[in-house]
Amino acid sequence: AWWKDKVCYSLAQEPHASRWQNAAEYAAKCIQVFSEDFGMYTYHKMIVADARDGMEYPMLTLDGGEDPQYRGLLVHEIGHNWFFGQVGNNETYRALLDEGFTQFLTAWGLIKIDGDYLVENKDINKYKAHFETPTKAIDSRVYFAYINDATKYNDPVISTHSDHFDGALGHGGGYRHVYYKTAAMLYNLQYVLGDELFLDAMKHYFATWKIAHPYNEDFRNSIIQYTKVDLNWFFDQWLETTKRIDYSVKVKDNVVTFNRKSGMQMPIDFRVIAKNGDTHDYHIPNNWFIKKTDATVLAKWHGWDLLHPEYSTTIDVPSGIAEVIIDPTNRLADAYMPDNNSKCNTTYSFDHQLWQYPDWKNYEVKYRPDVWWNNYDGMKVGLNLNGGYMNHHHLIDATVWFNTGTLQKDSILNPNDYDYYSYRLAYNTNLDNITLNSRLKIKSQFIAGLYTNKISIKKSDGKGNNKLTVDFLSLYRTNGDYLINKAWDLRKMNNRIDVDLEHNYKYGYGNGKLNLELRSSSLGSAYDYNTLSLSAKNNNKVEKLKITTRAFFQIGTGSNWAEESKLGLAGANNEELMNSKFTQADGFVTSDDMNYAYTTNHFHSGGGLNLRGYTGYLAPEFNADSTIASFNYNGTSGGAFNTEIDFTAYLPYSIRRNNIASYLFADAGIITSEQLTKENYKESFSDLRVDAGIGFTYTFRNFGPLEMVNPLVIRFDMPLFLNRAPASDDDFVQMRWLIGINRAL
Repeated sequence: AWWKDKVCYSLAQEPHASRWQNAAEYAAKCIQVFSEDFGMYTYHKMIVADARDGMEYPMLTLDGGEDPQYRGLLVHEIGHNWFFGQVGNNETYRALLDEGFTQFLTAWGLIKIDGDYLVENKDINKYKAHFETPTKAIDSRVYFAYINDATKYNDPVISTHSDHFDGALGHGGGYRHVYYKTAAMLYNLQYVLGDELFLDAMKHYFATWKIAHPYNEDFRNSIIQYTKVDLNWFFDQWLETTKRIDYSVKVKDNVVTFNRKSGMQMPIDFRVIAKNGDTHDYHIPNNWFIKKTDATVLAKWHGWDLLHPEYSTTIDVPSGIAEVIIDPTNRLADAYMPDNNSKCNTTYSFDHQLWQYPDWKNYEVKYRPDVWWNNYDGMKVGLNLNGGYMNHHHLIDATVWFNTGTLQKDSILNPNDYDYYSYRLAYNTNLDNITLNSRLKIKSQFIAGLYTNKISIKKSDGKGNNKLTVDFLSLYRTNGDYLINKAWDLRKMNNRIDVDLEHNYKYGYGNGKLNLELRSSSLGSAYDYNTLSLSAKNNNKVEKLKITTRAFFQIGTGSNWAEESKLGLAGANNEELMNSKFTQADGFVTSDDMNYAYTTNHFHSGGGLNLRGYTGYLAPEFNADSTIASFNYNGTSGGAFNTEIDFTAYLPYSIRRNNIASYLFADAGIITSEQLTKENYKESFSDLRVDAGIGFTYTFRNFGPLEMVNPLVIRFDMPLFLNRAPASDDDFVQMRWLIGINRAL
């Protein structure tokens, strides 16, 4: 394909040739757009090669994919022939002049060639096709990635040597923002200067430094000298700091008030929508320069950081102000967009459970039906609302169910005493204004006869390797008919403070997590107990084997223990069972599966000491005269070591492709309900119990078109060996089996 005297070739591998038919023509369009908008292409040709890669050279690009998915890649790699191929930047020293400018060209070229929205194949699945929403090129190539980090105060200083982004590889350590933050900067420079002056200034920079070698200072000086505008305030903010844009707007009567909530200053374009539907555009300069605009220019707002953070103006609109919108063009890269509209930028949509990028321009609220069942409530029919901004701010998850009593279990003793409603409310937001990498979580729910209220505060280090969590928890049960087993007293407050310190680490052949947790009864509790526990879980890779180990130890004290919070010998206690919808109430798992007896049963839920082979077993300890001294199915102190050796990689592919995994397991532990002292700690614990066997999991992922539904892992374990088998068992080694949901470790 040709554009003027420039020839474009596409070289495609034969198996891909049918999907590369437009590659040369598309390359010619790229040459045309960039030549006309930024400066004439110096070279005589361009080759786009099907090399399953993404790499640029003068007059040659290596590209993968097919049409239309490869269009963004073609535009990007061809764009590199302007910024480094003609303007020869030092990518190692300052990659922003290379990758950042080209990322800007990527969005620019896609928009000029294909329009505002990406060209994408329509999904053949009717459900997905129905809910698909078009993606703006500028969002996918620039704004989403930048705002996603800027809203978390996680964007770096981009005027940085390429090797100095925390020494990370690839796009890690913030390096990716030499692409996205730079591209956002250029669009915001366009917003500051106005479209015409910006484009002329970019042409001047290209013409000045074509076939030359500029640095950041040369770019800044070129733009400033051409525009004759002092833009040092702009470039200092974007290139040399981690400041971010964050404005808000409020309206009272005819007074419009703007607030600068973060450190970066910018001029403000805003639109007033009158109550009669008329629109009025205004511009607030932040310096003496006023861009070419048809908007009404208001008094200058001169301020930065803590200086003049607020600006008010009176707008004379006869019919009254209905709404005020900051920057209706959506170029201002504001890190928190919901308050850029006096009515709050909010969208409401059906929660279709398909993956999508978060909407950086709006707070999103989604709704969907929620149906569940248990033996006592019968069918639970409800509505779920969930929402948030960029998966970081003010996240909500609320569900209300109306319990119908339909399809109850026939043998229910009090079939009309079920709770007529259930609810779950959860709120989760950052505390960035107080301290970074911290979150506040509030949860309240009434499900299966249990009121649960919880406030959590979590603080992490910058890399997420160390976390401190403080939980304030309250449990209050009003109805025991829902219980799978009856180990829970009614109408007693179980109030507690939990403190958990977590450390994540990596080593040559794996990774691990260390948790130190303190739990203590608090004010208003009907109980008095405390625990200190330490756990270490490691995931190792030896050849094709995946080896998971867990070491756990707990010391408990107290004069009045909550039965539901005791340490389980075989698995989860009743408090932990409430964390899974499958075990919250008698239903999918019944009391027959979970009650304790003199033999083991066939359902296991991971937790506690996790000696899975003893699930459902009362685990009696005997006196010297063979009378029962205690039942050790739960306790207050204990320790365990668990391991699983996953050998799935050695299974035939015909098995692995069906989402079946297999592993060997072994668990060993001791437990006691006695109060430990320095005199009795050696004699207080039970004898060591051990189990071992083989297990399998099946992971069900086929939820049709639904992409956001978590896989369901069904576990089948065979604890073939028990060193302290129940008296009803024939031998230490025999066939035993149990099922569970999710892996035990």
